[in-house]
Amino acid sequence: MDRDEIQVKVKLRLDELGPFEEGQVIDSGKIDAVLDDTANRLLKIVPPYIPTPSSFADASASTGGSVAYDAYTGYVPLPSDFLKLVSFKMENWTRAVTKAMTENDPDYHKQGYQYLRGSHTKPVAVYRYKVGVGKVLDYYSVQSGLHSVEHGLYLASKPADELDEFLMDPLSWLAAEALLNTVGEIDLAKAAFQKVVEWINSYSVI
Repeated sequence: MDRDEIQVKVKLRLDELGPFEEGQVIDSGKIDAVLDDTANRLLKIVPPYIPTPSSFADASASTGGSVAYDAYTGYVPLPSDFLKLVSFKMENWTRAVTKAMTENDPDYHKQGYQYLRGSHTKPVAVYRYKVGVGKVLDYYSVQSGLHSVEHGLYLASKPADELDEFLMDPLSWLAAEALLNTVGEIDLAKAAFQKVVEWINSYSVI
């Protein structure tokens, strides 16, 4: 769906939720200005199995492979368009990681100790920023020397008009919510966001 069509869809949502007070005009320019931020916000709040994921390996030649710190730990560079982790698994791990911690997590300090850190049976991934590399995903840990990545899937940041077509309904409601908040229509904005929640719930039970 192109941007003009998305704008029309958002206008229909606003009309459905209106009417507004005199002078509260939300034109196409204002709608277009919120679309891309809204698209990324939507990808962050929907369950990760709903949108079509991207692969670390497909993002660029510099990502997808691992770099070892030592025999047991290492990192994978994250793509520049990385938005949200879907699934990450080293080949010898017994299961994938679907959520990563940050360095502020209370359990992060454990990763520095061999007998407390994540293992190939209970793996751990950590978001970090590495000077000279950028955003990376540290992994803890693998069996000695086995640093091959089985898969890395993520949701990529993208313009609104490049989202999956079936995401246009919740996108239009979420854009309407953002716009309504800017003009002080808080109750209508809450009603718009409730439509997004209802859409997510409908997919969650399929």
